[in-house]
Amino acid sequence: MKITDTLREQIRRAAERSGGAGEFARRCGIDAANISRYLSGKVNSIGDANWEKLAKHLELQVPPRAPETIRNTPELREFIKDGMMRRAITTPADLTRAAGYDSVHTVTRLLAGELNWFPDLLSLIFSALELDPAAAPISEAEREILMPFGFLRNGGQLVRPIPIVNWANAASSLAQLTASDNTLVRKWDPELTDTVPVPIGGRKDTLAFRVCGVSMEPKIFDDDIILVEPVVSLDDVPNNKIVVAKFVDGGRFPENVVCKRFHREGGHLLLTSDNPEGQIIPFTPGDLAWIGIVVRRISEL
Repeated sequence: MKITDTLREQIRRAAERSGGAGEFARRCGIDAANISRYLSGKVNSIGDANWEKLAKHLELQVPPRAPETIRNTPELREFIKDGMMRRAITTPADLTRAAGYDSVHTVTRLLAGELNWFPDLLSLIFSALELDPAAAPISEAEREILMPFGFLRNGGQLVRPIPIVNWANAASSLAQLTASDNTLVRKWDPELTDTVPVPIGGRKDTLAFRVCGVSMEPKIFDDDIILVEPVVSLDDVPNNKIVVAKFVDGGRFPENVVCKRFHREGGHLLLTSDNPEGQIIPFTPGDLAWIGIVVRRISEL
């Protein structure tokens, strides 16, 4: 653990509360000379073993929670460390290896309380330690954004499955997604739902659809699975990209959700088909309720 000015001040305050550096060292089970080195600035890092002993005696601040993260409270860290002890995992490096993650530095900072948890990484840690997310000391809102499934290895790559939305259900799924409360979108039964693996570390809001129709052949075929990343604005969509677009309900387009190629031509916006027999749809920004860029096609042979 790197010793920052903030961390050095936290050690100093903890030593003062204990009645001095020597007594603080005794309580932590650390050599008093090491505590003196940490406070004097003669060393700039703390080894994993000493940090495990030291951190529980410090009043580490919980970072403010960012959207789509889970607060890294002392109670949550104790829950995780109890799980580590039961599995004889003693260091951040051991936990990183057990989870199959690729950043010891990140896990070290998380166990120190310096960062909040992203849902997929916390879910991965729970899975590696066989911890029940229902018993974790987190809020129900935070529990909602945990990944409700296990993690897999695909050709050596760590992946997470995401549910595949059939094209017939695309409109209703996207309507839920664009609603003010979209927690229902996160709930799906891993035993009953078709899924597709996506790499850990990719965008958390990636969606998967099973296409129905031939309008985008030969690029996308009937029954192909496509991965789609939502965008906030049409300005974020590069010209000539394949997109999935949902039109506003009750608008002028009877086909509510389409997979087409996006074009800007002068001041006009078009959605076109790769298949010459498919539609060309002129539209305006006001016609759209949602749009996302197709980033990958998966064919099931």
